[in-house]
Amino acid sequence: MARIVKPDRLTMNLFAPGMSVLHRAGLGGLACTLKAMERQAKNGLLPPSKLPAPFDGDKLPWDIDEQSVTLKFGKPENAKDYLKKLFEFAFTIRKDGLIFLPGQHTTDPSAAVLADLQTGLTLTFLQHGKVRKLVEEATSVSYDPEGEGVPGVLVEYRKCTSFKHQIGWKDFVDRQGCLVTGNIKVDGPISPGTVVRHAAYSSDTAAKDPPERMLPLYFAIVGTLALPVNRGVAALLVPDVNNLLDFIYDRPSLTPTTAIDCQVANAADGALRAQIRLRNDPIRASHIRAKARKAMAGSEIPGCYAMTFTPTSWANQQKSRVATIFVPPSDDKRLDRFSRALAHLPPRVQTRTLSERTGKGRRKTVSERPEVFRVDSVIRPLIAENLALGRLWYAGFARLMTAIDPATRKPYRDRILYERKGLHDMMADQTMWEHAREETIVRAVHEALRSRYGQIAEENKNNPAARKNRWKSEYDRWRLAFAGAKTANQFRRSLCDLFSRAGNNPVLKEHWQDILPLLRADCWQQARDLALLGLCSYAGRGDSEVVEPTDSTN
Repeated sequence: MARIVKPDRLTMNLFAPGMSVLHRAGLGGLACTLKAMERQAKNGLLPPSKLPAPFDGDKLPWDIDEQSVTLKFGKPENAKDYLKKLFEFAFTIRKDGLIFLPGQHTTDPSAAVLADLQTGLTLTFLQHGKVRKLVEEATSVSYDPEGEGVPGVLVEYRKCTSFKHQIGWKDFVDRQGCLVTGNIKVDGPISPGTVVRHAAYSSDTAAKDPPERMLPLYFAIVGTLALPVNRGVAALLVPDVNNLLDFIYDRPSLTPTTAIDCQVANAADGALRAQIRLRNDPIRASHIRAKARKAMAGSEIPGCYAMTFTPTSWANQQKSRVATIFVPPSDDKRLDRFSRALAHLPPRVQTRTLSERTGKGRRKTVSERPEVFRVDSVIRPLIAENLALGRLWYAGFARLMTAIDPATRKPYRDRILYERKGLHDMMADQTMWEHAREETIVRAVHEALRSRYGQIAEENKNNPAARKNRWKSEYDRWRLAFAGAKTANQFRRSLCDLFSRAGNNPVLKEHWQDILPLLRADCWQQARDLALLGLCSYAGRGDSEVVEPTDSTN
């Protein structure tokens, strides 16, 4: 019987058979981890005893090129020690109980950033209590103060004492310390969304991979980016890695560094904001310029698979992967439009005052303290998903006017009122429109509303309360008419009704021919979205001739 020769190295290729997008992102995460190890070793921050294998002069015990990573064990039996030290470096827990993945950073992140990132991990890779151990008591950390005496955003987390990836090296070696040659079982903590297809035949229906594909999957937690949307929903961003040497520069730029960037509105929003960080990163830009000087192809902003994890009715105890969209390598036009939406409809840090009572009777005292919290847009997530999928940025706005927020069980339209000014300013930007007729119908609706509100103000000039109530009724009339239209005829009738009641409309008089194409049977839903945008973005003449929001917490 022939003797089996154990390998003294492990080579992983980016586009080998069976390498999915998650495998490729994981191989990129492995490359970033090795680069971080090299950087720390050369700066004297990592002692030689912590290296997987000793350096041979300037030669590293691994090779990284554009398409592959090779780990050099030296001898087959050294695989155990090599992989153990690699995993100890890659998957660490700081003294403050926060998970730290060196391959994701080039500088030391703040505790608040790591706390938010750890929340993302516990909603995706590390959901189940069996794959991570967290203490019961919550610990609070804060971002830097916002200025003017306002404290920073407070983030709570539970300290982590261990997680599955730290001992993952054991799956790859046999009793002799050599690399195993068979397949290794893949589970959810390593590949989120991967499950056994049939519980009665778990060994036959479980996913399995050989070591050259399984090791990249372990490092997918490094190559991807998991961010919380809220307490029960997370977005997992999986970069489409095509060049490992480029990804070494790309991956640290993906990691957010502020309280605003560490929480996203939905998966598409997270992906586009990550692409903006890549485009604006000066280190990455200098790398691309250096490549251009060497007459090599420049690196575009990479595409990204944006996955949504949320509880479901059939498995509410865990977060399942319920949706995946591909955000292609974004051109400047797409990112510029999203940048403007992000500027006009940004996530915000707000402060409210909380009263606290202590003691009883005469000893009762009341103290006040500020609470800082994050509030996000309800319109920008729609814009992000539309841009990611190549649709008009306002497509489906009518649905937003009728949908219910599952988190608060309140209509989204109530929160849209808080974003009126940002929406108005964004639509005043000519570059947001594909065609002039889109802006024309919005301006025509603005002009009609200005006339209608003016008529109401004149009729109730001595009764401010009645004037305000009638303005609200006028807003609700057209909101219900436009959003409730189910056919082209119903919408056209409602829009023409508004225009006829308003009287003289200079915009309509000059550009009526531009609006007609949008009223055809095949375009009326687009026109309905634009009309509702005009209704929601009307900002008045500077006084309160618009419907005001009533919930001060938003």
